[in-house]
This record gives sequence, structure tokens and C-alpha cells, in this order.
Amino acid sequence: MGLAKNRDRVIMDYITAYQYALEKPESYWAEYANRLEWFKKWDKVIEKGQFTAKWFVNGYSNIAYNSTDTHSGKGVIWYSESGKGIELTFHELSKVVHGIIKLMKNYGVKKGSRIAIYTPNTIQGIASVLASARIGAIYTIIFAGLGEEAIKKRINDFKPDIIISAKYSVRRGKKIPLLLESQITFRQKNDDEEEIHQLMTEEKEDPVPIEANEPLKVMYTSGTTGKPKGIILPHGAWMVGDYTVFDLMFNLKPKDIVLTTTDMGWITFSRIMYGTLLHGSTFAFFEGAPDYPKDRLVKLIDELQPKVLFTSPTLLRTLKRYDIKLPRVEFLATAGEIFDEKTWEYASTFADKITDVYGQTELGYVVGIPYSLDGVEPKPGYAGVPFPGVVLDTVDDQGNSVTGKDVGYLICKTPFPTQFIGVLNDNEKFKSYFSRFGYHDTGDLAKIDPPYVKIVGRADDMIKIAGHRITTGEVENLIMQIEGIKEVAVVGIPDEIKGEKLVVFYVGNVDENKIRETIRTSLGPIYVVDKVYKVSRLPKSKSGKVVRRILRDILLNKEIDPTILEDPEVVKEIKDEIS
Repeated sequence: MGLAKNRDRVIMDYITAYQYALEKPESYWAEYANRLEWFKKWDKVIEKGQFTAKWFVNGYSNIAYNSTDTHSGKGVIWYSESGKGIELTFHELSKVVHGIIKLMKNYGVKKGSRIAIYTPNTIQGIASVLASARIGAIYTIIFAGLGEEAIKKRINDFKPDIIISAKYSVRRGKKIPLLLESQITFRQKNDDEEEIHQLMTEEKEDPVPIEANEPLKVMYTSGTTGKPKGIILPHGAWMVGDYTVFDLMFNLKPKDIVLTTTDMGWITFSRIMYGTLLHGSTFAFFEGAPDYPKDRLVKLIDELQPKVLFTSPTLLRTLKRYDIKLPRVEFLATAGEIFDEKTWEYASTFADKITDVYGQTELGYVVGIPYSLDGVEPKPGYAGVPFPGVVLDTVDDQGNSVTGKDVGYLICKTPFPTQFIGVLNDNEKFKSYFSRFGYHDTGDLAKIDPPYVKIVGRADDMIKIAGHRITTGEVENLIMQIEGIKEVAVVGIPDEIKGEKLVVFYVGNVDENKIRETIRTSLGPIYVVDKVYKVSRLPKSKSGKVVRRILRDILLNKEIDPTILEDPEVVKEIKDEIS
């Protein structure tokens, strides 16, 4: 039995594929890996270690080579915020990559060098990523919207040999200067199109063969307060895992277009970019805010006719609030936060097939709807089902399984190719992921109704009221069902008697008593809401996520770092509205 030979597929149902991946993991993963080019085949598909596993041991490949050289046709489409589009074939993209490698070599960059890439969403930015991977340099991407302190923490931890940057980014009609001095700096003189053509060269640099478990990149997470964690991800193993997941969800083919609204500073962007290019499909992205102007996404979808739109629930809620009617797409995928049922209803007005996708930087995408397999349908409110090869469980504080019964800590009991191989400069932190339950602890809370997985929030977002636990996500999802609610954020603040108490911030036109009554009726009288505040808008990061910590800090009169926000003015607005 086989799943694939070369790039062909044998269609099978989800249950069969899932069992096959568990019973014969070597065969399952080898068949996907064989669709990609290897300079030397592996000796062993999987070698389990104490915490994680080594994949495709002694197999040598190169993810950048597999993302460019092995394909023809249109590779990338990029749009400036003003609407100007630039299209490059795979061959042209490759020429830009080689041009950047020439610049890198001026600074002695080689296999194992560390490169920090601090650029906005541009072709120059993604070509820098591919150039780093091609020559075996280990790269990190620093989100161009971070504040100075957050940037400094990442640079000090990563200690790059060189920094690649741009003079500015563009967002909501403004040129925003970037903060780092760099060895290679884009956007100094020419416009983007001219600069891209000047970078192109016919001189080719052979891809460096990289063993599958050597580092590809370091992606930082959870660093807006405290020390950011540098998550080390493997090269060839991550390549195979990412390729497989995108094949399972979308069955991508050459000429298919995948459009994303995310920023290259986040791991989601990397997954989508590589997952698309590895299939020889066309990767479409843009600089600037996806809702500036409000109908921007409408025009992009009309022009591109993408097979897949990959976005976030927050953006969908924003578009719904604007009463934007998006053109039809075959696939809609979201990631990064809870996808509530009300927003799902809006998505179903323009998308034929919808999947939420769950994962984390440390683990990769492990839950979604594998539309390439028969016998599984999405379930609104649930992230999806575990992909073949993934065994998830939910456990209580003592590590006992509560799957099928209750909300618990979500753990992954099997290794996965996109799983991390370490935390930079902090091996104790790496080991801590596995110390509590003996398996990979995601730090998330979930409810599993086999096979469906419902993410209810971060364990850090747990609110404990008079000994009863609930997550902010559970409460928010409930409030979102109320007619007239457009957006909502719930936080817990200390209470001398009950431990914590609920505070609700909402955007919309609803009587606050309706919110209180809904929570009391649905959750029980113990969950009393302390305050309900109607606000004009919620504080959002530059990646579009609601930053609940800002709301909590406002309530507790703590010092606030507004540099992580899309618009820092929202802090003053909320303070005025609730005073």
C-alpha cells in the first residue's frame, strides 16, 4: 500500500491514512519525502530520542533548492500597499536569491553562519530567507513591527553574523523607519521593482546539502514580556513535514495560487511560503494592512482568483464588522487563534471549504482538515482532526487522560517532523516542555471529542474563580454568539475573595446585562462578571491579534509598552472610555 509515487497520489480515507501513519511511519513519511529532491537519501526515516526524534537520518537536501530550482512557471506575486504588483517566475526568484547570496558572501557568510532578517513583507525579504537556507546559514526573522526593546532581546540572544534589513516599511499610508543598522539594507534608493531587477544575477551558487536534522532557522516566540524563546527548527525534517501538511489540506498543484494576509515575521508566514513553493504553486502576499483600504482583500481575490486564502479569525471578524463581502475562494484556512462559530458562519458565505489549523512554533501544524483525504468534514468551533502521524491527548493536573470527557492540557504523544530540536541558549527550557507529563506539553487547553480537537485557550489564560477554572477563550466564544457583538476580549483580574474575577471588553451594540445574563445562564452563577466595558475598538498587535495583556494592564494601572500595537493611540482611547 502506498500514499504516493513521485508527486501522484492514491486517495484514501482519513481513518486508513491515520492508522497507516501510526502502524508504518517509515513507509508513510518516506513516501512524502520521496516527492522532494534529496542529494543523498536517508539511512533511517525516524530515530526516536528521549524527547523528540531525528528524521531522515543522514539524508541531505536543501529546502531553498526544493522551493525554486525544481519548479517552473509563476513563483511569487507581491503587492505594495499602493496596489502595485510584481510577479516573478521561479527562475526570476532564483536569480534574486543568487544576487543576495553574492551580497552575503561579501561578509563571509557560509554554512552555519547566523543571519537576522528584519524586513517587511517584500520579495527582497523572502529572497533573503531562501538565500540563507540555500547556503546553509541559520536565519531568524524579526517582525518589522516589534519595538526596540523586543528587537534588542532577540539580537542579543541570536548573535547574528550579519543583519539584513530595509530602510523602512509601509503601513496604512505611512513610511515607518526600521530600527536596526544592518550590513545589507534594502530600499535605500530605488523603488522595489528596480531594486529587485538589480539584485538578479545569472551567476549560480550551488545549494549546500544539509543533513535533515541540522538547524534551518530560529523562530522567537512569547517574548513581548520577559525573555523570548529561540525555537530551533530542523532543515530537511521540517521541509517534509510542512510539505505534507499543505498537501493533506489543499492538494496543491503548479499554477495554484495561495494568498496570505500574514506577516513574514511570524512562523505562519514561513509555513505558508514554503508549503506553497515546495509544491511549485504560486505564493501571493503583500505589504501593509490587509484592511487598508477596507476593500483591499476584495480586489486582491478578484484579481488573483486564489485557490487558498490563508488568514486569521481576527481579520475575518474585522471584515465582517465592515460588512465586506469577499469573493469566492475554494479553500479558506485560518491559524493563530480561536476560530469562533459566528466568524465561521461569515467565512462560509464565500469559502467552499474551511479549515482552522492548529499548531505552535515548537511543534508545527498538527491539527486541521485534510481535505485531500476522504471521510472527514470540518466541525465549526473545532480546530479540526489530528493529521496522520499525530497522537494528541488531553490530561488533568495529574496527567490522567480526560479525552472525550473534559477540557485538559493538550499534549502530543508522538514526534512530528516539524517539531523543534531545541531552544537556543536554554536547554533547560527545552527539557521543560517534556518534564511535566512526559510528552510534548503544548501549553494549550483543549477538549477532544474524538477525532475532533477544540482549542479553548492558553493554559496561561486560565482564570480561576472561587476554585473553578475557565479560559478566556471559552467565555469569549460564548459572548460572540450574542447578536450585535462584533468583537470581544475577556480578562481576569485579582479578587481578594474569589481569587480572580471576569472583566469583559466588547465592540458592538448590546445591553451589558445581556452579556452578564448569557454568562450566568450558560456557565453558572459562580462566573459573575465584575465589569463590562463597551469600547470603540480593541488593542491589536501589528499581526492583528487582540492583546489582552494590554487590557489587564490598563485595569491594574500598570506601565504599558504600546510599541507592540498596530495603533498605540488605542490605549488612551480605552482609558478614556472606561474612566
